[in-house]
Amino acid sequence: MLIYSTLILLLSNAVTIRRDKSILFNRVAIINLLYSIVLGILSSYIFSLDKGISIYAGLFNVTNITQIFQIFVFIISAIILLLTGFYTRKIILKEYSILKKILPYNYSFYKTKIINKMGEQYKIIEYPLILLFIIIGGVFLISSSDLISIFLSIELQSYGLYLLSTLYRNSELATSAGITYFLLGGLSSCFILQGTSLLYANSGVTNLESIYIITSLTDISYKEYNEDNISNLYEYNFQYINISLLILSVGFLFKVSAAPFHF
Repeated sequence: MLIYSTLILLLSNAVTIRRDKSILFNRVAIINLLYSIVLGILSSYIFSLDKGISIYAGLFNVTNITQIFQIFVFIISAIILLLTGFYTRKIILKEYSILKKILPYNYSFYKTKIINKMGEQYKIIEYPLILLFIIIGGVFLISSSDLISIFLSIELQSYGLYLLSTLYRNSELATSAGITYFLLGGLSSCFILQGTSLLYANSGVTNLESIYIITSLTDISYKEYNEDNISNLYEYNFQYINISLLILSVGFLFKVSAAPFHF
C-alpha cells in the first residue's frame, strides 16, 4: 500500500506544476498511512502464529512483534505528518506582539503587519514523498531477517533522511548538515558492507538464522571430528565471525549516532 501510494504521488507530482498542492499530498499520505494501519490490524491472523511467516525467500520474517511495531510506526508517522504538514507558519512583528495592541485591530492576511509565511512549508510538495520513503525503509527494516535486506532497508531509509536534512536548500545549516550526514552515512554503509562480505565469505550464507545455525553447530563438529583437522576450521570460523560482527556493529553504531560514534 505504501509503495503504490508513493508511485501515485510521484506520478501526480510529475504531471502538475502547481506547488500549492502539498497540503493535498499530505492528506493523501495520511490516508494511506491510516489504511496501512487497517491492513495491519486485518492481518491479525499472523498474531496466532508463534514463529511468524517467512516471505520473499527468507528476506523478511513477519511475526506478531513486527506487525505491532509496523502499526506503531504508521501511527507515529501519521501524527508527524498531521503536525508538520498543516502548520500555519505565522510571524507577528514585535510592535504588534503585545496583547493590548492586537485586540483592538482586525487583522487579515496580506494586508496588515502580520506576515503569513506560506512559501516554505506549503510549497514543498516532496515532503510527504520523502517521509513515505523513510517509512517504507523503516517498515522493511523491522521485518528483515537477511543481511541483504537489512542493508537495502537501511539505505532506503537513509536516502530519505539525507533529503529531509537538506529540505530547506537555501539554508546554509541545512545544507552542511545534509552533506555531513551523507558522508558519515556512506562511511557507515562501507562498514556494514565490509562486515557482510566477511560473514558471507566465511559462512556462504547471508540469512541471520543460517549464520546462527552454522555458529551453533561448530562446537558439535569440533567434538565429532579429529581435533588436529578441525582446530584450524574452529579457529578460522570464530575469528572471522567475531571480526565481521565487530565491523557490522561499528557500522550500525554510526547509523544510530551512538557514542563514541556520535561525533
